[in-house]
Amino acid sequence: MAVDLAPTEEADETGRRLTTSGRVMHASPSGVQRIVTDVGESGRLLAQLVTTAVREPRGYWAATRDEMYAMLRFCWLPVTLAVGGFTFLIANYAYDLVSLLGAGNRLGTYFVMASLREISPFCAGMAVAGVMGTAMTADLGARKIREELDAFTVLGVDAVRALVLPRVIAITVMMVAFNVLGSVLGLGMAMASATWLGTTSPGAFLGNLFGSLTVPELVGSTIKCTLIGLFIGVVSAQKGLTARGGAEGVGRAVNEAVVLSFAAIWVINFIVNATMLGLNPDMLINR
Repeated sequence: MAVDLAPTEEADETGRRLTTSGRVMHASPSGVQRIVTDVGESGRLLAQLVTTAVREPRGYWAATRDEMYAMLRFCWLPVTLAVGGFTFLIANYAYDLVSLLGAGNRLGTYFVMASLREISPFCAGMAVAGVMGTAMTADLGARKIREELDAFTVLGVDAVRALVLPRVIAITVMMVAFNVLGSVLGLGMAMASATWLGTTSPGAFLGNLFGSLTVPELVGSTIKCTLIGLFIGVVSAQKGLTARGGAEGVGRAVNEAVVLSFAAIWVINFIVNATMLGLNPDMLINR
């Protein structure tokens, strides 16, 4: 009686034979599998959004406008309080420090870096992720649990184009707009600390501010906030679209989306800053 000693091929849950990469994933720890799956699903969703937006660039701008208005209503106050309060606190500490050195007018030079490069993108991103990112995940997750997304498919409606694309565009655009608002507010808080609460003249503050402000600084801040907004939108949508397990599953999806968004803000901020300073070393010079 012959015995077949050939190794059996591994298969997935559907019975399909696994490839080499599939066998590696199958043997990987569950945490690694989950990370790779999330990255792959987010990348696929981003590619789907770009494809549908480019192939048919009409029909979603009205919904995008409405989403932008909703974001403006719900996010302007959190962004204002977060950026304004944080920059006012940091500005007072910084002014006390530079005043000890007899250089209170140099606060304008410092806040080009502190507000435009760090505080405003960080605080605006946190506010947008915490307010609109969570709302987007919860709404899409609830629709997924109630099988509304399946109903869209049955009706022949592309749920990604109808529900996700306008929200991702709105979050990306409004993230840049909130960064502009936060940057102006932050510089205004710094000026108030130096002139109203301090003894520096407005001319000295503004002279150092505009002397250190460069075009690469503004471009880098805009690119950074565009990437942050795009990441928040795509990840929040992906977590909502893949939610499962009832109300508890929606809560888990919201928690995962906001945690990933907060972590990504740090990572994107570091990568963009490192690239921007590496390409423009003159930005490190205090003028």
